[in-house]
Amino acid sequence: MLKYFVRKPRYPIICNIDGYVIGAKSEKTFLKQLAETNVEIEKTFSLIDSSGEGWVFLPDLMTISPLTLKKKWFKKEVIDLFNNRINTSEKIMYSTKSLSSKRFDRIFKEIVELLKP
Repeated sequence: MLKYFVRKPRYPIICNIDGYVIGAKSEKTFLKQLAETNVEIEKTFSLIDSSGEGWVFLPDLMTISPLTLKKKWFKKEVIDLFNNRINTSEKIMYSTKSLSSKRFDRIFKEIVELLKP
């Protein structure tokens, strides 16, 4: 079971687990993908919600918290996170061209779709 400190992030979310990037549209799918991933309990991992807000995932407490040093993620940072991930069978890259014409939420949702297992 997943807990939230103070409030919940806006789903979908993207979580970076030491370069292994997962995207989830709901709490249920996030927990399912976590179960399939080798997560080190004593570490913390960055998480981004659909509004671009930064969060932290604490696996030892199974808690997501908004108390993190990186509060705002930008389009280019999310794309770089996706393009540099280690969990890919084929090298699918998200284009960094014409970013000014795309809204953050559109880019974010497209990346979450590409991260589906």
